[in-house]
Amino acid sequence: MAAALLSGTLVHAFCLFHFLHNHDSIWQQISGYGVGVESGRWLLSLLGDVMEKLGFSYSLPVFNGVGFLILLACAAGLAVSVLRIHGKISAVLLGMLFTAFPSVTSVMFYKFTAVYYGLGLFLAVLAAWVCYRGRWGIVLAAVCVACSMGIYQAYVPLTISLIVLLLLKQALVGEDSALEILFRGLYGCGALLLGVVLYFCALKGCLLLYHTQLNDYQGINQMGQISLSQMPELLVRTYRTFLLLPAEDTWGIANTGILKVVYFLLELLGMGMVAGLAAVKVRKLSNLAIVVCLCAVFPAAVNFITIMCPEGQIHTLMVFGFVWAPAVPVVFAEDFQKAIFRKGSRLLVRAAYVLMGVLIFCYGYGANVHYSAMYYANRQVENYCSSLVTQVRMTEGFDTEKKWAFLGDISDPLLNSPWREAMVYGGHCFTNDLLNQYSRMAWFENYIGYDIPLADSQTVDSLAQREDVKQMPCWPDQGSIQVIGEYVVIKFSETGNS
Repeated sequence: MAAALLSGTLVHAFCLFHFLHNHDSIWQQISGYGVGVESGRWLLSLLGDVMEKLGFSYSLPVFNGVGFLILLACAAGLAVSVLRIHGKISAVLLGMLFTAFPSVTSVMFYKFTAVYYGLGLFLAVLAAWVCYRGRWGIVLAAVCVACSMGIYQAYVPLTISLIVLLLLKQALVGEDSALEILFRGLYGCGALLLGVVLYFCALKGCLLLYHTQLNDYQGINQMGQISLSQMPELLVRTYRTFLLLPAEDTWGIANTGILKVVYFLLELLGMGMVAGLAAVKVRKLSNLAIVVCLCAVFPAAVNFITIMCPEGQIHTLMVFGFVWAPAVPVVFAEDFQKAIFRKGSRLLVRAAYVLMGVLIFCYGYGANVHYSAMYYANRQVENYCSSLVTQVRMTEGFDTEKKWAFLGDISDPLLNSPWREAMVYGGHCFTNDLLNQYSRMAWFENYIGYDIPLADSQTVDSLAQREDVKQMPCWPDQGSIQVIGEYVVIKFSETGNS
């Protein structure tokens, strides 16, 4: 926990002491928690409303960021406890990986809701921790799963893959029979299924409480409605993405050459350690069958988000379950070294530690690359908006009573984003994106301090059909801003409305 918190603070220091905004976070100023129950996040709505009543809903970089890292460090500590990792090096590396993983950087772009997401991550790990503790473990685990999903549904794969890793470790180094491990696996499945049922019950109640319904974002309104005919294709996609991630870099997890190599070697070491432990420790054929089954299930558990979100756009924020893919050799390092008393085993373990250290360093470096890129994108948007306001105010016939009509999207050929190629994580936004997305007006209001009176959409459509407007040049050419009647027309492009 200490290693996670200290390294996380160092890695994310730039973001902790700067306002870095994407399309959502600039909109959620000065406070807010995003979209809650309408996106299936029933607990997010409840917590957000309570915090607003208490006066703790402001989007503050230090408080929100550090609060998130504290919860993440606690989750890392619980994960070490679940997996019964006693070696300090393994524990420290796992904690550092938890706070440096790319999904954490993506959460930092949504700092207004980071503390809530941190709680969701903590509950996802807590579910695995309480599952096998006492006779009420299944109920407590189900409640944790339901609450974690109620904050962010994408954290369920973290619970599933952690339980699979725990069972795999018990099958490889424990004294339990195959039947006992199978029973524990069914027990864990029962806790997860009960958690999903509780989640949907709570969601139904909150939809009634808030007098609303699910939206269609990322297919939320069809959540849980996967037909059996879809499953073969989804399973193929799930395993293919997992196996080819180091080569294809689907979500920015392995976006550089060194990361691809390190990620591949760590996965190779993990498979080698599991195979070595199975060869030395597993004597019964039934136990070996359990090990093989758990190894086969592990990729689907880690990448379960692909099954959960078959039609949605998955990005870095949603794939925290992948934190376990490179962590396997660290999880099994101690057991592997104890089981195989050879110099080669010690070298393999040390190689795993070194590779994990390199991976963490690269992730920390990548986080700061993305923070720098977002910083400059924000500055460009501020300057652009300031320049636009100045030109509008200098337009002949302008006065503060006139309403502004934006036509189309900004497509300025002179606008340059030199950091664009560096931004590969989900949650980031390029300068063009920030200028053209739904939260455009929030930049004028929050950074320029200008409350622009906007024409309604019907008026904008009507103005776009006028012949004199069609003859206007597009921004930023001279004449792209004109006063027409009671409106200031800013023509960004030829077609469509912003």
